[in-house]
Amino acid sequence: MGRLSTWYSAGERNKIKGNAIFVSGLSKQFDHHSALRGIDFQVRRGSIHGFLGPNGAGKTTTIKIILGLIAADAGEVSVLGMPLKFGQKLDYLRYTTYLPQDPVFPEGLTGKEALTLVTSIYRLEKNLSQTRIDRLLKYFQLDDAANRRVSTYSRGMQQRLGIAAVLLPEPELLILDEPVSALDPEGRRRVLEIISRLRNRATVFFSSHILADVEKVCDHVTIIDRGRKLLDAGTGELLNRYAMEQYLIAVRSDQQAEAAAMIRKNPAVREVSPQQDKLLVISKPGESIAMAEKLLPTLIRQGITVTEFAPNHTNLEEAFFRVLDENHRREVDRP
Repeated sequence: MGRLSTWYSAGERNKIKGNAIFVSGLSKQFDHHSALRGIDFQVRRGSIHGFLGPNGAGKTTTIKIILGLIAADAGEVSVLGMPLKFGQKLDYLRYTTYLPQDPVFPEGLTGKEALTLVTSIYRLEKNLSQTRIDRLLKYFQLDDAANRRVSTYSRGMQQRLGIAAVLLPEPELLILDEPVSALDPEGRRRVLEIISRLRNRATVFFSSHILADVEKVCDHVTIIDRGRKLLDAGTGELLNRYAMEQYLIAVRSDQQAEAAAMIRKNPAVREVSPQQDKLLVISKPGESIAMAEKLLPTLIRQGITVTEFAPNHTNLEEAFFRVLDENHRREVDRP
């Protein structure tokens, strides 16, 4: 079927350095609900940037403001170096495509006609557009259904058609809201492969609940919750940060309860829990080194047989929930 990266044209504008998206002090209130509370983040051009948060965190509100669909109450936004001014023409939309979580197409159109409509909206050259349409339909295994009405498509087929639609204009910036939520494993693999190959050709800003997918392709992640930014970091940096705060300790089975009790006495330890035949030990934030330096000698002095003592590999899902948990703890302690 070929690789789509062989024809995705970067264009001169994609070579511009700097931020594709700049957000500063963004706030939005709906009645008595604060959807956004002064969030800040930047998305570097050419990067793949994950935008994460639980339901109701403010992700969709942020995306709608960036697209000029709703007005912010306060804050500054610029996209591809152009400032957002709500109610005025947004020139950056010529270079941007957006895929909502549940894409909707005119039901009377066929799949091919829906993509042809996209080429008209973006004023693409007719012959070139037809070549792109045929290639995308084939790549996403929609060529046999190209002349069927979209209303007959399954949800997964409609999502594949939506992804084809956002790729079709070869934009500088793709904003994707849950782009793989309705896809089977093979469909997800294809989409993630495309997203990964767009690195340094375009900028991809996307939200997802499938954190393993974000971990596979993202350079950077921004995590928000209840309208506040909790974290903004490189994916590798985030994983390393939380891996440093977790250790797996293996001792003799008859000594596990005694070892757990001793570990809990260490003032740098936040949590100890059994994990199969080992103990998962989590330090308090910023105290992992102090914890690790004292734990092993203490256990050995007390006659505990330690067979393993190593940092625990953390995946993005674990790190994500740790970030949320730490924020919730801070909110409980906040006067």
